[in-house]
Amino acid sequence: MATIVIGDVHGCLEELDELLALVGAGHRLVLLGDLMDRGPDPVGVVRRVREVGAECVMGNHDEKHVRWARHEAKRRTSPGYRNPMPPFPADRAAQHAALGDEGVAFLAALPVRISLGGGWWAVHGGVAPRTEFAAQKAATMLRCRWIDDAGAMIGRADPPPGARHWARAWGGPENIVYGHHVHDLAVARIDRPVEGVTCAGIDTGCCFGGMLTAFVIETGEMIQVPARRAYATLREVNGEDT
Repeated sequence: MATIVIGDVHGCLEELDELLALVGAGHRLVLLGDLMDRGPDPVGVVRRVREVGAECVMGNHDEKHVRWARHEAKRRTSPGYRNPMPPFPADRAAQHAALGDEGVAFLAALPVRISLGGGWWAVHGGVAPRTEFAAQKAATMLRCRWIDDAGAMIGRADPPPGARHWARAWGGPENIVYGHHVHDLAVARIDRPVEGVTCAGIDTGCCFGGMLTAFVIETGEMIQVPARRAYATLREVNGEDT
């Protein structure tokens, strides 16, 4: 049995089903979050992940749906309470409604990190290089892309001058596989910032017309399927859901 980690699906159910068929049965499956938004059937993706018994870390898009549901629940029970979040666009609002209470509860229960064995961990976003892995904040693991000179997370998608990607500075000893950041639409990113430490970024932008990528922990093999089409434009990442 191999441990197979799958990058951000973002509602691309047909591509996920094709990848699962390529991978085959009998393996440990771990998804890197962001099941929701952008693609055509995020609710179907959530349903499929549950059906196949896969593990999954929480992504920032999944967290947003959980947070929205909590605010709306409070608004319904507390007169005068106003949801502080911007409303979802119509398509995402419909998808959120289709999740139902059970789907939201599934997303809410997702962890922000999962041990994969062999010194490997799965997170959605990243880590702060100057903080021990066990002490990482949930917000960092959900959203980190860029760090400043002090090693702190920069809370924006487009990097300011002088920013570095966190994986270039991570000193380990944990190896980390992550999604969240589309470095390329076909090629996964591998960083080896120090000897014996690997960071693998496997979000290859399926929802943007790229590839859906799976990473085999034991061998380092990448298994990919191409997107049926582009469901969103990559420039939408800038400034959104960082």
